[in-house]
Amino acid sequence: MAKVPSVDISTLPKLAASELRLLWVNDWYDGPLEAVVEHDGARCLMVLDGTIDVENAMRWLLFHLTAEQWVEEEKWHALFEEHVGHHWCFDHEERPEPETPRDPERFYGPYRSRAPLDLSSARPFAWVDEMPAR
Repeated sequence: MAKVPSVDISTLPKLAASELRLLWVNDWYDGPLEAVVEHDGARCLMVLDGTIDVENAMRWLLFHLTAEQWVEEEKWHALFEEHVGHHWCFDHEERPEPETPRDPERFYGPYRSRAPLDLSSARPFAWVDEMPAR
């Protein structure tokens, strides 16, 4: 999961989930920790603010990504789709499963050594408290 700054969300606009389109989920644990979404034609990273609490409302911060960060996100997502599957992908039509079995370790092996995206000096542009539709 990305490293995010501590933010007073009262200083940010709250968006409705309907203003976003879910493209894919990067990380999940009892709920989405991190996802890539589209807002007004721009692709953004949606990162859980705080800890998971499925009994109370969760909040996600929205960050614009630099061109370099976007290339990196696309690279890892493509690798996930190729070697793990499409079950967290909502940005295209469902694709058929490959004829040969997938090898998830070809994704998770390199992913374990991936440095988390550092957004600690970035400023989120908004927040949401509901997951967007696909």
